[in-house]
Amino acid sequence: MIRRFCFPLLVVTLVLLCSRPAFSQLRAQETDIPMRDGRTLAADVYVNPGSRAKPVILVQTPYNKALYRLNFSLYRQTAFPLDSSRYQYVIADWRGFYASKDADVPGYDRGLDGYDIVEWIASQPWCNGKVATHGGSALGMIQFQTARHRPPHLVCAAPMIKDIKTNYFDYYYGGVLRREHVETLGKLGFAISIAQVTSRPVEDAFWKGIEQQSDISDEIGVPMLLVSGWFDHFPDDVIQTFEDLRAYSDPAVRAQHRLIMGPWTHSGVDREEQGDLTFPNAANVAREAALAFFDYYLNGAKNGWPLTPRVRYYQMGENEWRDCERWSDLGASEHRLFLADGGRLLRAPEDGGAESDLFRTDPRDPSPSHGAARFDPFDPSVAVGPVDIRDVVESRGDVLLYTTDVLEEDLRVTGSGTLRLSVRCDVSDADFSVRLCDVFPDGRSIILTDAIHRARFREGTDREVLMTPGSVYTIDIQLQELAHTFLEGHRLRVVIGGADYPRFDVNLHNGGEMYTAGDTLVASSEVLHTIVHPSMLLLETDDAGTSVSPTSQATAFRIEHVWPQPLSAGGTMQISYRAEPGRPSHIRVSDLLGRTLRVLDGGSAGSHTLRWDGCDAEGRLLSPGIYLLTLTGNGQRDLRPVTILR
Repeated sequence: MIRRFCFPLLVVTLVLLCSRPAFSQLRAQETDIPMRDGRTLAADVYVNPGSRAKPVILVQTPYNKALYRLNFSLYRQTAFPLDSSRYQYVIADWRGFYASKDADVPGYDRGLDGYDIVEWIASQPWCNGKVATHGGSALGMIQFQTARHRPPHLVCAAPMIKDIKTNYFDYYYGGVLRREHVETLGKLGFAISIAQVTSRPVEDAFWKGIEQQSDISDEIGVPMLLVSGWFDHFPDDVIQTFEDLRAYSDPAVRAQHRLIMGPWTHSGVDREEQGDLTFPNAANVAREAALAFFDYYLNGAKNGWPLTPRVRYYQMGENEWRDCERWSDLGASEHRLFLADGGRLLRAPEDGGAESDLFRTDPRDPSPSHGAARFDPFDPSVAVGPVDIRDVVESRGDVLLYTTDVLEEDLRVTGSGTLRLSVRCDVSDADFSVRLCDVFPDGRSIILTDAIHRARFREGTDREVLMTPGSVYTIDIQLQELAHTFLEGHRLRVVIGGADYPRFDVNLHNGGEMYTAGDTLVASSEVLHTIVHPSMLLLETDDAGTSVSPTSQATAFRIEHVWPQPLSAGGTMQISYRAEPGRPSHIRVSDLLGRTLRVLDGGSAGSHTLRWDGCDAEGRLLSPGIYLLTLTGNGQRDLRPVTILR
């Protein structure tokens, strides 16, 4: 069976590594933990000498537990939730890896190892019987596999940058091999190869069987904290895992799962600097959330964790944290932009002018991948995340650029997107790639996400249907989930081509068997943009009236986002809300007895953001506890509880 792994070496240093001052208090005690099959797994135990029994955080890694003993200064922040005053730690090597190499048994369920390790930890005198798990990527996957077996002493889990299922789309995007991803897995030492994956290029019963076997959301019985980023490998799948856990996991914990989506790459969780951009307030968010999560479930801390939002996400562009009950509740509106003559993106299709634009794709010189979800941990020169692609991609002659006029108001995307192309080719098979970019006033074209689709899979990835050269076809290219605001004064751009290499494999254009050597053809592809054969970009947005030119819109009356929640001493809370035209509004801060402590004046129409420092009307810091924010205006009101910590 092909199993999905996404284990970049840089992630090891991000989610595993801790600073010397913290670990100087703890010394690794090497031990062998017995497994049910008679073998043992190697682990490092970090216990404060003479300390009382405490909860334990377990990390299971294929990346060498010894790395935790070292000092790494690669990042200023780390997503690892180290707190030696409240927790003990156990770091174990996976069966078949590093110090546990001799325990290898092909096909063994490592989730059973996780069960055995959890229960062994719970029996030790330095553990109080409560165990949690943590880690990202491979270290996240094994948490799902461990939790499905329901070890009695596992209390909660925090899988980062990893979803729960294995399926066709882990290896193929729009029917095109994710070449760089699969090659990297092989370089990292996992038993998977290009030949293995490409032997099954169609989404057939084999892949559906693998997905069904790995769909274990209904077997999860502990609260989970999921974390991913908009530039991660599979943000859609992490969001879907959260939705599945809320729908199918044990009913007792469905409401307790949490999801955080930040402006991060796979190897950059909790860093403000990503690619060419800096995202304020994006540092240490996952780490602090994990500590609060563990404190609540392992130590019974009254820290307001149950009041935290179900979903917390970073709206790039506006660079603000927001929250919602379900990600799927957002993106309720669809914003359309039509491709037009002269490389323009318009609100309506245009008749007249050139009916199509032509580009050529040479498999021997494909359009290069640059930024977005790319990663190759063995090549430090590879650009990842939001970077300027003008010189590397847009300056080439094998792509088409379509750009809006300068935006006169913000365009807020909260969801997925689709580029629907009407195309005509001179070959029987071709790929169509897209990069979605935010063009800044200074000219930088910052890539936000990229996607691709193979024409022979235009009717579905479960069947191959070649094109007839010269005929017109519709190709839908699906974009990943995104939370980004194209600000007033910026422009939106799509870059269309026939390749995105090495992130995705190259189409030889000969219409023959895929992923086998053969003749290559240069493909000439036309993108049509007429009334009869329109091409368009469809984006999910939470603002029905958002457009390239301004429009007026009445807005609902409600508090939308409160962040951070809870509010710590010295912090400032952002309160975003919407008010209706002609209805002056304000937000009243009160205690649970209904006593008004402060009134924050707001606006009378549209969206507003207020900032509150946690003080009453006299400037005094409020005591720790739960308070109420009440939005009031013209007889309407909306209420939101908030927590203050000290």
